[in-house]
Amino acid sequence: MLPGFRWKRRVTQIGMLLLLGTIPALGLFRIDLVTASFYILDHQIWWSNFFFVFGLAVIFATAPILTYMTIGSVWCGWACPQNLLSEWANFLTYKLLGKRADVSVDGEGMNVAATKNKIVNWLLLGAMFMGAALVLALIPFFFFYTPGEVWSMVSFSSGAKLSKFMQRLYFFAVFLIFIDIAVVRYFMCDYACLYRIGQRMFKTRDALHVTYDASRSSSCAKCNYCATTCITSIQPTKIETYDSCIDCGECIDACNRLQAKSGLSGLLRFEVGEKGSDTTWLEKLSEVASRFNWLVGGFFLLGCVMLVWGIMTQQPPLVQIPLAEQQRMQQTGRVCNLQCAQQQQSCKNGSLEGCSRAAACKCECFLQQDPESPSSKEWRQCVQSSNASAEILKLKNQ
Repeated sequence: MLPGFRWKRRVTQIGMLLLLGTIPALGLFRIDLVTASFYILDHQIWWSNFFFVFGLAVIFATAPILTYMTIGSVWCGWACPQNLLSEWANFLTYKLLGKRADVSVDGEGMNVAATKNKIVNWLLLGAMFMGAALVLALIPFFFFYTPGEVWSMVSFSSGAKLSKFMQRLYFFAVFLIFIDIAVVRYFMCDYACLYRIGQRMFKTRDALHVTYDASRSSSCAKCNYCATTCITSIQPTKIETYDSCIDCGECIDACNRLQAKSGLSGLLRFEVGEKGSDTTWLEKLSEVASRFNWLVGGFFLLGCVMLVWGIMTQQPPLVQIPLAEQQRMQQTGRVCNLQCAQQQQSCKNGSLEGCSRAAACKCECFLQQDPESPSSKEWRQCVQSSNASAEILKLKNQ
């Protein structure tokens, strides 16, 4: 059984990764570059929909700030796919290359156990990383193409709808993800993640964080067990606001396991605010709410309202006419223009009677060319009303 917070965190991380893949694959959300629109539950939203696009932008801008101020780094430790992949890559590296092995770019250099520095171990590790990269590289494409189109691309189907360029782009994405899993890992979080940069700007001690019970320092074994289990290699007993703690809870589990041997509780815990362990969760949440930035929260709610309003007011798309039907209609138009050329010329010369005769001629021609058309009833009415108008105008001119 996985200890403490770990199994809960794994379920959340894997669930988030599956969610990112299934949302576009099931058609819940997709971006169509051809029509410049979004598809939400098969409901088309144009990029020109100001309320939807602006509301979405406001949500993306304010939601991270709200998490920094309330739940701190929980996204990083509990939901971010990058952290999940980095932890998985570390686990495999330790298993195949030694429990202190290090091959990442931000490490102290290549460190591999002599007894496990074998070509078979390296090949197995590389194959597992490549397999993960081949699967994960498909996820971004699902946001732009249907599952059938994506499958035809990766299977090199003769009827593939995606271009060779998209296939090359896929393999380039595979290469980037492979490098990320193999050697980049947490380096991405520390130096290239915009979310982490924002977190360092807006995170406060009022947000959820790991705290150390200094009053019980005499119970601390000074074993650094919590530090050795820390994913981000920091000292859990002295965490500062600017540290790269991701609220994973690994150090809390480690301390709890050690102290449990003596029948004591751990010295580390999750805390909200600075009131200490004698406060209830309701009091802790109330403290956060009292210092909550309601301006940011207001913009977030405004973005949500605009997003919903944009979806509700989006006009349905025009019916797409097949190309063959368009060509047939164009051919019919050319035939009828030739057949009614005399009447149309009379209309151009300023004769109202000629305009009515031209309209009747065109409608009658359409009926002759396509008598089974759904518009045949309207065309017959057009012929009758236009001929009647022409007769009335003729009588007036006599």
